[in-house]
Amino acid sequence: MIETYTDSAPESFAAPESEKPALRSLTLRSAAAIAIAAVAGRFAVELPAGVAQQLADALIDLVTTLGLIGVAVGRTRARGPIV
Repeated sequence: MIETYTDSAPESFAAPESEKPALRSLTLRSAAAIAIAAVAGRFAVELPAGVAQQLADALIDLVTTLGLIGVAVGRTRARGPIV
């Protein structure tokens, strides 16, 4: 029997549908939104409805992007000459 290879992962290695990436986790986003709302409350800043969630999403995206940039820079420096 001839096996054919595809771009998709074999079923034995595929993640279950119930698992989500950490960045899409409601727990992570909720924790970030609660932290932003708590800081805003500490400084007596009144946030309109939904703004804490939008700020949390933007903050998570920013941290992820900066992390990926840091990894790319680190990998580039590691491949260069050692001085």
